[in-house]
Amino acid sequence: MKPFYRLKLIILTVFLGSAAFAQNNYNTVVVTDTIPINFENKYNISGVSIIPFTERIVLRDSLLKRFTDYQFNYSTATFTLSDSLPYSIFDTLYVTYQAIKLSLKKEYKRRSLVIRYNKKIGDTVRVSQIEDAGFTPEAIFGPGIQKSGTLIRGFTVGTTKDFSLNSGLRLQLSGKLSDDIEIVAALTDENTPIQPEGNTERLEELDRVFIQIKHPNAIGTFGDYQLQNRTGEFGVINRKLQGLMGQFMVGDQSGYFSIASSRGKFNTNRFFGTDGVQGPYSLSGINGEKNIIVIAGTEKVYVDGILMVRGENKDYTIEYANATITFTPKVLIISASRISVDFEYTDRRFARNFLGVGASSKFFDDKLSVGFQYLKEGDNENSPIDITLSEKDKQIISDAGDDRFKAVKSGVSLVEPDSLGNVKGIYSAADTLISGEPFTYYVYNPGDSTAIYNVSFSYVGEGNGDYIREAIGDFKFTGIKQGSYLPIIFLPIPQETQLGNLVVNVKPFENVSLSLEYAGSLFDQNKLSSIDDGDNYGYATNIFLNVKPSEVRLGSVNLGKIGFSYKDRFIKNRFSTPDRINAVEFDRYYNIQSSGKKEDESLREIKLNLIPVNEFNLMTSAGFLRKGDSFKSDRFNNVLRIGNSKTYNINYNLDYVKSENSNITSKWLRQQGNGYLVFWKLKPGVEFISENKREKKGGKDSLLSSSLKYLEVDPYIELININGFKAGAKYSLRDDYFPLDGLMQKEARATTKYLELGYSDIKEFNTVFNLTFRNKKFTDVFKQQGRLDNQTILVRSNSKFKFWEQILNGDMFYEVSTKMSAKLEKVFVPVESGTGNYKYLGDLNGNGVPDENEFELTLFDGDFILVTIPTDKLFPVIQLKTSTRWKIKYAEIFDRKSIWGKILKPLSTETVWRVEEDTREEDFSKIYLMKLDFFQVEGKTIRGSNFFQQDIWLNENSQNLSFRFRYAQNRRMSEFNSGVERGYNRERSLRIRFRMIKEWRNQTDIINTTDNVSAVAVSNRNRLITDNSIVSDFSYRPGRTLEVGFKFKVGRSEDSFPEIPTVIDLNSQSLRFNLSFTGKGRIRIELERTELISNTNENFIPFELTGGNQLGKNYYWRLNFDYRIASFLQTTVSYDGRWQGEGRVVHTARAEARAYF
Repeated sequence: MKPFYRLKLIILTVFLGSAAFAQNNYNTVVVTDTIPINFENKYNISGVSIIPFTERIVLRDSLLKRFTDYQFNYSTATFTLSDSLPYSIFDTLYVTYQAIKLSLKKEYKRRSLVIRYNKKIGDTVRVSQIEDAGFTPEAIFGPGIQKSGTLIRGFTVGTTKDFSLNSGLRLQLSGKLSDDIEIVAALTDENTPIQPEGNTERLEELDRVFIQIKHPNAIGTFGDYQLQNRTGEFGVINRKLQGLMGQFMVGDQSGYFSIASSRGKFNTNRFFGTDGVQGPYSLSGINGEKNIIVIAGTEKVYVDGILMVRGENKDYTIEYANATITFTPKVLIISASRISVDFEYTDRRFARNFLGVGASSKFFDDKLSVGFQYLKEGDNENSPIDITLSEKDKQIISDAGDDRFKAVKSGVSLVEPDSLGNVKGIYSAADTLISGEPFTYYVYNPGDSTAIYNVSFSYVGEGNGDYIREAIGDFKFTGIKQGSYLPIIFLPIPQETQLGNLVVNVKPFENVSLSLEYAGSLFDQNKLSSIDDGDNYGYATNIFLNVKPSEVRLGSVNLGKIGFSYKDRFIKNRFSTPDRINAVEFDRYYNIQSSGKKEDESLREIKLNLIPVNEFNLMTSAGFLRKGDSFKSDRFNNVLRIGNSKTYNINYNLDYVKSENSNITSKWLRQQGNGYLVFWKLKPGVEFISENKREKKGGKDSLLSSSLKYLEVDPYIELININGFKAGAKYSLRDDYFPLDGLMQKEARATTKYLELGYSDIKEFNTVFNLTFRNKKFTDVFKQQGRLDNQTILVRSNSKFKFWEQILNGDMFYEVSTKMSAKLEKVFVPVESGTGNYKYLGDLNGNGVPDENEFELTLFDGDFILVTIPTDKLFPVIQLKTSTRWKIKYAEIFDRKSIWGKILKPLSTETVWRVEEDTREEDFSKIYLMKLDFFQVEGKTIRGSNFFQQDIWLNENSQNLSFRFRYAQNRRMSEFNSGVERGYNRERSLRIRFRMIKEWRNQTDIINTTDNVSAVAVSNRNRLITDNSIVSDFSYRPGRTLEVGFKFKVGRSEDSFPEIPTVIDLNSQSLRFNLSFTGKGRIRIELERTELISNTNENFIPFELTGGNQLGKNYYWRLNFDYRIASFLQTTVSYDGRWQGEGRVVHTARAEARAYF
């Protein structure tokens, strides 16, 4: 056996030796230096770390001998030549050696001594020159790169916190890497799940991370990006993605590829508005899911086919987390408003993958072009997000095929006993008879001995369920098909869509083009099931001939321009696309009624455009749509435009649609017109819109309820800009008709008044005012059918002023709108310990449900936060928001030398008043006319507040002596699902600032506050607190860099809500020390002692009474140290300690380094 072991040893030695040799070669580099002969006979090599005895020195083509011809000092990387060696001052040494790879320079220096010629003295001088630093943003990124951002590294450790590392990177780059290559990047390693607020036109997407490299022939993007592409009629894609995208443009060839994860699913919601309701309007998922999150910035909102703009001062705002849209007063929403919303959303079921490839080429001077695109998007069934699927669940999904309603399981589960044998469920079962059949339903009954079930409910649509949602987790049985929820769980079904299309475009003549397109799709509605996979494939074709308007002459007669187009499109019933391909109002154009059954669709459209002169344009078109054998629709449309848009204009649109759907015939006539004339600064005009839709069944004469008729006439006048002043007024009269007993009868008349004013000519004052008032009254016949008159009031006014220099400045804001609103529900959400402001006291009442009175406010170590979410039930309300601020400096009103000028010189005031009200008050005038007696009324007000603050200053900006008198008051009311909560806060205070001597300053506050809250009995928020306190802060500043301060506070707080009032006496002292290092940093040390003495320990003591302190003595000590090591590098060290009452001492330390770019 020994020879075998020797053989193994030899082989192992050979392999290890070769590996070591490979590693040695990998870590070394061969360097060759060219060094001229010098008089000092001392030569330095460029390498930092030479490997001894590897050098080869050549002089006059001869290899020099070590120790004989030269001496080498390996520690200093220098050598000298022997005196006996023959050489000349004009000779050159060639030194070759091996050196270890090190990212180090041989020397580092901030400055170097250089010789420069000085023109003034006519001679050379030695000057100090600053060298380029190696560790600067310019050295890292290069001089041509614009950069900004921060790099953060730190740690936190404490008594109640484990050691944790904190890191963060936010970096933005842009600039040219070379003449042809440009970089744009936004980088971060932070996870920011916060959705931006949907109340601005431009969103601040904090979580967008990407790197983009641009070249004249290619663009590469890695990270977050928006893919927008349209290839032909069917290849439409618009997605927010995370991954890799490449684009190339070389001559007449272009293309792209995209490999990414898709953030969400695409969906379109279409619905009508409601009279008097600006919002919120809820969005839902593909299957009607309600608990969705809209991907920020993906929505496109249309009203009557017109694209809206997001923003509080624009058309609409959106709550991405709640998936709701509210329209601003600029857009009037009525029952006839057609609202369409395209958006992407996530339901956090599965991760989604996306693959896209597309290319196009042009040939024969753009006369022929060919393009193709392939898209694949779907759920990753092996990567669930917020769900866990058991093998049984997967089997249910597999057996369901494409039927979503088969992929369900019961939401009822029996609660297992706890360690003590107690069964704490949420729901009790109740048995009853419905239509003589036994039926079991479930009752929300936490804490009851019969509550032995936990039940999960799913939304199934209005009128399809048996329960309604009262609150989170609280569902109420309302009867069979009388609700919108069922005690079932829909299992998520992973799906996938694939689309490929080929487009050929031919331009045989100038202004003439022909497009041929074929597309195929695969839509797998259940990737976990092979059932029903036979209907996954579908295809579509499109032929489009277009002749752009071109001049036509008949002999010497110019007939003007004539354009023509023809479209022939076929879509197989199983064909599907990832995005919407039709126009927003395509279904309305052809009177297509939504139905669950998909049928083959063929569409033929022909258009003729006549432009005999530039100010006359007639476009006439005809379209023929067929869906299977059951639906056909013929549309004839004529659009006439006369005018030059500057002095006069007339538009008229005539649209006629005749359709047949099974045995229902429909004739729909639509007309719309607008005309105006401009003279001087006036623009009078009139608009009108009319529709008459008559639908009948079979050969009967009775009209169906889907018929409609209305006529609206809108005369208007505009005053064009006159020295910054603009105005516009419009009056609208609309008559609606609706079939009753098969006959069209007048239903209602609506009158609407519009007024818009604006002024912005001077910098001292600008204002915008918009008013819309709509009054809709139903006829007596329809009032008997339950229709109610309604009003819509939309007002928005915003003014800013600054008069007489600094004497008076302020602003005024007023907004009124009618909308829908819901009661709010308080929800406590768990967060990381130390980042919340509530702590859970435990299941105090033993009902197994965390109730509001089981959470307590805390100053430290909170692990819950309080959020309010709207309940399902909405109420029509009128909402008012108004505020004003006035700042007056009386010293500037009168001559400073006059008596009044001297008296009023030190006086200045600021007044703030803000009122907000959401109320169900039916008499709107009581609200918009601000009759405050009708504000904050129980049973009507859902949310309301009235805040007033008055400040009076004497010598406001004086450093020697100043006074501030403040009176502030806030009355508020909120109706939660648990009951009504009222609050009242008041502050009366005096602040005195004075400087005793140059180094000593003091600020003293004498404060009286009231904090009253009236809530439901089970809440722990009831309180009647009165607080009186004196706070005095002394500051000693002997120099600009040093400050020592002492602060004391004494006061008494009394809560009169308990039968025996709680009285707490407080005394607090704190000492601080601040030392600044000019231009570098500062250190702050603070010590604080606070003592609370209570007259009783029996009462519940609210957080607001103690301010987070414990009864007894509380000690706090804090240390903060900030230091800037370099112009772009800053460090922070902090330490906090506390000892509250009888508790233990708690320490927390943090350290952080932050680099700025």
